[in-house]
Amino acid sequence: MNSTVIGILSVVFTSTVAGWLISRTKKVEKPVKVMLFVLYFWASFFIQLVAFAMLYHFGLLSDYF
Repeated sequence: MNSTVIGILSVVFTSTVAGWLISRTKKVEKPVKVMLFVLYFWASFFIQLVAFAMLYHFGLLSDYF
């Protein structure tokens, strides 16, 4: 498998776990909990995306790509 595909799948998996763990602790109705999961999923996804973009920009990921 290509390292880029593995990286994207790991970011999606990490975002899914983070969104589920954070939204699970809230004491609200189920539709609100689903919306919070989506919010936390995308927030986690974009934070990781920015972090990996900065690592790539500064050459810290040059060995992998």
